[in-house]
Amino acid sequence: MKPNPYIDENALMETRRALKLHCHELIDLIFRNRYGIKLLLAASQCLETIADYKANRSGNCVQKFPLTTQEAEKLEAQINN
Repeated sequence: MKPNPYIDENALMETRRALKLHCHELIDLIFRNRYGIKLLLAASQCLETIADYKANRSGNCVQKFPLTTQEAEKLEAQINN
């Protein structure tokens, strides 16, 4: 594939790295919250939806995390008791 002369590939890659780091920091912030399981599950589902969209364009599929919102609520209830 021929590089596009109008795109600064280095700047693009640096921006992508910065966004990846930012997303990881947000996930860590949610993870540190004792009751953040539903938030992590929602974040996971959003990322899976986006990844599925991109994967379906190339004929691949994304593995889903095996936990539903209802199961997450049960886990939180167990933590609270």
